[in-house]
Amino acid sequence: MQRTEKVLQLRGQQGRSVRVVREHYLRPDVPCRSGLCGAACPRDGKLLSDDVTHYVVPDWKVAQDYLEILEFPELKGIIFMQTACQAVQHQKGRRQYNKLRNLVKDARHDCIVFANEFHQHSYVPREKGESMEKWQTRSIYNATVWYYNHCLGQMPLVMVTEDEDAIRRYGNETEGVFVISFKNYLDNFWPDLKAAHELFESITQARRERESESQENNGKEYPEHLPMEILEAGVKSGRYIQGILNVNKHRAQLEAFVRLQGVGSKETVSRSHHSLSCQYILGTLTLI
Repeated sequence: MQRTEKVLQLRGQQGRSVRVVREHYLRPDVPCRSGLCGAACPRDGKLLSDDVTHYVVPDWKVAQDYLEILEFPELKGIIFMQTACQAVQHQKGRRQYNKLRNLVKDARHDCIVFANEFHQHSYVPREKGESMEKWQTRSIYNATVWYYNHCLGQMPLVMVTEDEDAIRRYGNETEGVFVISFKNYLDNFWPDLKAAHELFESITQARRERESESQENNGKEYPEHLPMEILEAGVKSGRYIQGILNVNKHRAQLEAFVRLQGVGSKETVSRSHHSLSCQYILGTLTLI
């Protein structure tokens, strides 16, 4: 067993970044979970089938955004690297992470998790100045190459990523290991899987809309609140109206209304996107 250190940048309660150094242990005997293993890895538990044309390794971004497509039973031989799983947990939350775990546990799906960050020969430390996203992609690629060599080149490995720089850098670097976009993968390996292509387009379009909204708000999900003195002046001038927020329980993500204080009527505020309605709390004093 080899001992090393892992540096983490954690965000504290007040938003401050805290540098944490933790002990990290690496082992040479982490099981690969492949039926093609020739290195006497433990074979207990779920194993990848060797009756496929290739193994596919989703990059962290693909695992985050396109997990619903990876759930298709037609897609077999999927290797989720530990790095990708942790990215899903930290950036998408426990619900999405549990969804991934349940997929791996399901015997009907031909997929496994490889603990690449605990294997002595597949782990790569993060370099100084390297972004978390670039390290995650490099870590997954390095583990993919190790996995290919570990299986003695018996099975081609395809790493699917949304990182164009990674495709240019790693695409032709290692024989037997292919790095392509997820769309390219679906187009070339699953051209007749219509449902997967339609879902891919739907997810991609939704992601583009979110990114566009984020850019319009200067990278923030919601516009910043106005100062109190501006709000008070706006109420006095009639520019803003003040009341208590209520939400239509049958259309909570689409419709809310504000009942004006001291007025019997109500003013309706409709929202066409759920991310906007999420910024309001039922029963709060609201200005519109």
